[in-house]
Amino acid sequence: MDTESVIQFVLALTAIFLLSLLIRNFKSGRKIEKSQYSGLARSPEELLNPSAEAISEMEELISKLN
Repeated sequence: MDTESVIQFVLALTAIFLLSLLIRNFKSGRKIEKSQYSGLARSPEELLNPSAEAISEMEELISKLN
């Protein structure tokens, strides 16, 4: 076997291994993601009233831009 054939064989094995990892991660990742996040806000009313901390952080960001 020449060097090129060995490299091609190693690359093919690496590609197969990485594809198997991706498929396994994709299958297990979907189940966990669906059970953790429902997409609903816990208390959406609180988003209408910013806290003092949020206002001070926004002032700092605005002052950095100017």
